[in-house]
Amino acid sequence: MSRARILALALAPLMAAPAQAPAAGEHWAWPVRGPVVSAFRLGPDPFAAGQHRGVDIAAPAGMPVRAACAGVVRFAGRAGDSGRVVSVACGGFVVSYLHLARAGVRRGEDVDRGQRLGTVGTTGRRSVAVPHLHLGVRRAAGRWDYVDPLSLLPTPARREPPTLPAARGDRRPLGPAPAPGRPIPRPRPVPVTRPAPAGAPTGAPGLVWAGLALVALGAPAGALARRRLRPAARPQDVRRRRQQQRRGAEVQAP
Repeated sequence: MSRARILALALAPLMAAPAQAPAAGEHWAWPVRGPVVSAFRLGPDPFAAGQHRGVDIAAPAGMPVRAACAGVVRFAGRAGDSGRVVSVACGGFVVSYLHLARAGVRRGEDVDRGQRLGTVGTTGRRSVAVPHLHLGVRRAAGRWDYVDPLSLLPTPARREPPTLPAARGDRRPLGPAPAPGRPIPRPRPVPVTRPAPAGAPTGAPGLVWAGLALVALGAPAGALARRRLRPAARPQDVRRRRQQQRRGAEVQAP
């Protein structure tokens, strides 16, 4: 047996062996960041209704779409109901990016993992209404041999929930707590001082002048009050006083 035939027999199993998927996340990256709104669904019959040969990742329209793996661009343009599409051959897989708003690469161009391929759009016929990227992955050896992209993408990092502030009832008092058995001191009232009228004297001299003013105003008022308190004269007293005045006048006459 010739050496060429021996070499061909040795390489035949390797050439017929299907492409093996690399470990999840080893050479792959998420093309966009967002939640998966439609999961991968594929039954034994690839033409049965309800098939979904990829995953839909929700993302705002216009967000950059980056290559999930390094490879060569096989197609970039419109493809019927799929809208604007970019397909990249990555080793033994063909990765398709659907519903793009625009494509930023051309056919035959080499792309690295994480390189920008286009932007998220709403072109073509979509399974959900929200803007999203449809990511499809199939083995290059089979026309309908699709695989779940989530089995190749790295597991997203888990984010810890935000720490919420404590409730109002759990707040501690700001000052030290009073000793047990002692009454809690109450704050003393603060005296309220009214401003003096404009032009009034202030200080000790002002108090002296204020006292003198009260005395001066009180004297006429006291005399008036005493006058009002005197009893009224009786008529007989008035006649007696008039008679005494006449007698005095007669005695004094020459």
